[in-house]
Amino acid sequence: MVLLVIYGHNWSFSQYSNIWAFGINAGIDFNTDPPVAITTRINTSEGTASVCNANGQLLFYTDGTTVWDRNHNIMDNGSDLHGLGTDITSSTTQGTLIVPIPGDTRRYYIFSLGSFESGFLGRLYYSEVDMNLNNGIGSVSRKGNLLDSSLTEHMTAVSGNNCNVWLLMASRSNVFKAYSIDINGIAPPVISPRIPGGGGGSWNGVLGSLDVSPDRNKAAIAQGLNVALYDFNTDRGTLTNPLMLYENADSYYYGICFSPDNSKLYAANEAELHQFDLRSRDTAAIKASRQVIAAVSYPGLKRGPDGKIYCAHSGSGSLDVINKPNLAGTACQFVVNGFPLLGGTRSTRGLPNSTILVALEKNTTTLTDTIRCADSFTLAATDTARKNYLWQDGSLEKTLTIDTSGTYWVTYQNVTGNICEEYIDTFHIVFYKNKRIYSTNFMEGMCRADTLILQAQHMATGGYLWEDASPGNTKVARKAGTHWVNYRVDSLCELYTDTFRVSYHEYQLSFTTDTLHCVDDPVVLHNTSDEPFTDFRWTYGNGAGSSNKHPVAHSYTHPGRYELKLVGLIEGRCADSAMSYITVDALFPLRLEADRKAICAGENVHFYTQIDSTTIQALYWLFDDQERMTTANGLYYQHAYASPGTFVVQLKALSRACPDVERTDTIKVYPLPRIDLGPDSSLCWQGQTILLANKALQTGGDYTYLWSTGATGTLLPVTQPGSYSLTISAAPLGCSSTETVTVAKDCYVDIPNAFTPDGDGHNDYFFPRQLLSAKVTAFNMQIRNRWGQLLFETNATDGRGWDGRYNNQEQPAGVYVYQVLVSLGNNTRQQYQGNVTLLR
Repeated sequence: MVLLVIYGHNWSFSQYSNIWAFGINAGIDFNTDPPVAITTRINTSEGTASVCNANGQLLFYTDGTTVWDRNHNIMDNGSDLHGLGTDITSSTTQGTLIVPIPGDTRRYYIFSLGSFESGFLGRLYYSEVDMNLNNGIGSVSRKGNLLDSSLTEHMTAVSGNNCNVWLLMASRSNVFKAYSIDINGIAPPVISPRIPGGGGGSWNGVLGSLDVSPDRNKAAIAQGLNVALYDFNTDRGTLTNPLMLYENADSYYYGICFSPDNSKLYAANEAELHQFDLRSRDTAAIKASRQVIAAVSYPGLKRGPDGKIYCAHSGSGSLDVINKPNLAGTACQFVVNGFPLLGGTRSTRGLPNSTILVALEKNTTTLTDTIRCADSFTLAATDTARKNYLWQDGSLEKTLTIDTSGTYWVTYQNVTGNICEEYIDTFHIVFYKNKRIYSTNFMEGMCRADTLILQAQHMATGGYLWEDASPGNTKVARKAGTHWVNYRVDSLCELYTDTFRVSYHEYQLSFTTDTLHCVDDPVVLHNTSDEPFTDFRWTYGNGAGSSNKHPVAHSYTHPGRYELKLVGLIEGRCADSAMSYITVDALFPLRLEADRKAICAGENVHFYTQIDSTTIQALYWLFDDQERMTTANGLYYQHAYASPGTFVVQLKALSRACPDVERTDTIKVYPLPRIDLGPDSSLCWQGQTILLANKALQTGGDYTYLWSTGATGTLLPVTQPGSYSLTISAAPLGCSSTETVTVAKDCYVDIPNAFTPDGDGHNDYFFPRQLLSAKVTAFNMQIRNRWGQLLFETNATDGRGWDGRYNNQEQPAGVYVYQVLVSLGNNTRQQYQGNVTLLR
C-alpha cells in the first residue's frame, strides 16, 4: 500500500451556480461544455436565484415568492415565502438570493426583497430550506421572517474570511448594510456610507444591481444615473474609498458585473453597455477608460461558470454573450443573441442572483492501494470525526463500498475550530476479484443418531471457515440441512465453497387407539410404526405395560386420564417415541325426581336430575302425552298436562363412553270441575228475581261451591244488576274452576242536571229523550221556577224539551225544578224530581 499525503491551500469556486433559472420558463445548464438551454417553472420579470450541490446537480430555485425543487415541483411548504399573500419580488432588480449556511451543506437561507412597484419597497424577508427533509428533496422549514426595511432593490452576498457570508444591502438612507451569516444565524448589520444615486423621481437610486469582484476586494453599484466603485473588506464587511465612475448619465444604469479576472467592470443602461478598465491605480485613468461595447436596451448582466458574461433583454428568445470579458474593448467579443434559449421560453431583464462563495480546501489526501482476492472493498475517509461527507457518486455516508477498480474521492468539513476547512480524500483502487469455485455434496444417514463427518475436498493455502465459524477441514454434522466451508487453494484468488446437503431417513414410530373408554372396557392398540423398528416397549400409564409389537387389549378399572406411550429402537441405536392420552369414564347412576306426584289439569310438574356433565352428553325426556324434549346436560325440566289421567315420564341419559342409563316416574293428573252459568241476564226494577245456577253436568265426586257474594249453595237469587261469579272445587286436590256472569238493568231514566240554550247546537234543550230506555211507555215533564210557577210542560217522548223560555221570553240563568213521571213496560210507574241549572 502506498499512501501519499499532500497539504496545500487553494482558492476555488463552488459548483453551486451551475444551473440557472430565469425569465419565462428559461434556464441554462453549465454542467456540459458548451452549456445547454433548459426549461424551468420560473416565470418572473427580474430577480431569480438557483442553487446546486458540490457536483453541480440542481437542488432548487426561486423567484423570492415560490421555491421549486430539483424535480421542478413546488417544494414542500414552498409557497408565499414572505407570508404577504401577494407577489412582491418579481419586479425587484435583485429580488431574491440563496445563501448556503456556512458549515452546513444541507441548509440554505432564501432572501426575498420587495420591489418599488409592489408597494413593499425595501422590505427584506428570509426563509430557511432544509435538504435533510422530505426524503432529501428538501422542505421550507421556516419562512416569512422580516429582517429589515427601507432598503433599495440592490442585494448580493460574498464569502467572508471568518467562516461566514456577508449579505450586502443598500439602504434608502444612503448607507450600505452588511449582515454576517454563519452557523449561528444572522448578525446585526455593519454600516458603511454610500454615495447617493443620481437622477430624479421617487425611484432615484432605488433600482439597479450590486456586484462584488471574484477576488472579493471590490464592490460596484449601478444606482440611477450613477455607477460607483468601492473597496470591500472581507474581514469586517465594510465598503470604503468610494469612486464615482460615471454620474449624470443620459439613461439609468441597471446591470453591473465584474470580469472573472477582476480587471474589468461592465455596466449597462437603457441604451448602451459600457466597460471600465480597473487595472490602473489612478482614479482618473479608471474613469477615462469607459468604452461603449454595444448598443443594448437595459440588460441584466451575470458571470457564468464558464468564464463568460451573459446579457439579458426583456422578451428575447436568446441572450447576448461577452465571450472574453477579461479583454479590453471590442476584444472582449460581444456577440448579439450569442446563446439561443429553448422555444417557448424567454428572457426578461434579470438573470439569477448568486452568492460569491470561496471555499478553502486543504489537507488533501491521495491513497493508492491494490486490493487482491476480494469481492468488494469499503473505502473510509481518513478522518471520520468530520461532517458533511460527499462522495463522487452523491453518497453522504462516511464510507463507500466498491467492487470495481477506479478513482474515488470524498469531500468533508471540519467539525471543530474553523468549520470552513474542507478535506478531500482521493483513492486509486486496483481490484483482483475472487475466482469462486463451488461444489455440492449430498450425504444421508440412517437416523438422527448417526454421526456424519463432512470434509473439504482440497487442501487450503489459508484457513477453513465453516458456516458456523468453526475452523479445520472437517466438521461433524449434527443436524440435517445445508452446511458449507470456504477456503483458498492458491495465490490466484481461487475461493472454494464446498456445500454439503445433509439429510436423514425419517422413520416414524406410531400407533392408533380409541382415546375414550368406559371402565373395564378393553382398550385395543394398533402398532402403525415404520418397518425398521425392531424393539418396542409399551407403558399404559397405570403401572402396566408390554414389550410385544402388538400387545393384547388392556382394561382400566378406575376412571381417569392415562398417558399411553410407545418407545421403539432400530438396531439398538436409532430411537423414537409416540404418545397419546386415554380418558376412562365411570358408569353413572342416574336420578329422576318430581316435585309432585299428583297435579290438577293444566298445572306444571317440575322434574329434577343429577348428572356428571363431563361424561353425559345429552338428556332425552319422553312423556305419555307424546311431547318429547332433549336437553344438553340439563338438570331441571317442567311439564304441564292439559288432560286428566295417569302418565309415565321417561328420562334417558346418553354417555360419551359408557352405556346409556334410563329412569321412569308416574304422574297422576286430576280433572277440573265444569261450570256453566248460562248467558248474561237483565232485569227491571221491581221485576222478578233471577236465579243463577251451574247448568253443566258433573261427574261423581266431592264438590264445594263458593259464589262471589259469599254464598255456598248451588243456587244464587239475584235482584240487583252486577257481576256474579261461581267457583267449584273438587276433592282431593281442590282442583277448581270459576265462571262469571253479568246481570244488567234494562229499564231506566237518566236526566241531565244543566243545559245551555245559546243556539250553538249543543245542549240547547233540557230533555231526557236520548237517555230514556226502550221500556218507557208514558211520559210527563214539568219545569217550575223557584217560586213554583209552571214554566214548561210536555207529554211527548219525542219532543224537543224546554228551550229556557217562558212566553217566548228568555228566562234568567239559575236553578229550576223539574218533575218527570214515567210508566215502564212492567206496569210500574216511576217519579223523578230534582234541579236543573240554566247556563247562559
